[in-house]
Amino acid sequence: MLDAYQKIGNSFTYIPTDVSGGILKNSVLELQEEYPDFFIQGLLGTYQQTLAYLESTPTPTRTICFLGSSAGNFSPQEFDNLLTQITRSLQPGNYFLLGIDLDKSKEILEPAYNDNQGVTAAFNLNMLSHLNWRFQGNFDINLFSHQAIYNQAETQIEMYLYCQENVTFALETLDLKVNFQAGESILTEISRKFDLEILQTQLEAKGLKVKKVWTDPKKWFGLILCQA
Repeated sequence: MLDAYQKIGNSFTYIPTDVSGGILKNSVLELQEEYPDFFIQGLLGTYQQTLAYLESTPTPTRTICFLGSSAGNFSPQEFDNLLTQITRSLQPGNYFLLGIDLDKSKEILEPAYNDNQGVTAAFNLNMLSHLNWRFQGNFDINLFSHQAIYNQAETQIEMYLYCQENVTFALETLDLKVNFQAGESILTEISRKFDLEILQTQLEAKGLKVKKVWTDPKKWFGLILCQA
């Protein structure tokens, strides 16, 4: 996309955002070197904080891109709120490009989140490591196992960490003790899967007119271009 904008040759501002200051700074510096004619301004913060900034700085030409499949990590109400914020951050004629993971069968989804390489399990268990680091915790990661389950009624993957023993852990900074029973689980993340027609109706209701929709040949992933 940046290459395409570069070919147009007009002045262009790119505003990437992330909660990690390190990766954001490195990305901005690398991109500024690769695209010297662009003005690149990194915003450190959450999506909500970034959108609040964009709402306060309207421009006649703007495209907000929300790619990957991060939309699925929001609850329905959180995602609705996000779309409201996006609409407020756009002027009439501005664009919104949204990437979404489309609904698929349980037989496809569950193996993808319970991969044999253990990549997703390591990602999930890292949440406990992060709690230990940030709050002086003593979670024993070896006592937990990862399991992802597809909730068909809610059309979402639910990622759990199951405790194997009766045990108590502490988070010293928070002065908090947490008791677990063997087999008890922590719901760490959801990853919702979308229906294209339902989502397009939701976008239109927010004042985001759907201009074009792309999918891969298997219709596993969708990309929706809207205009305010």
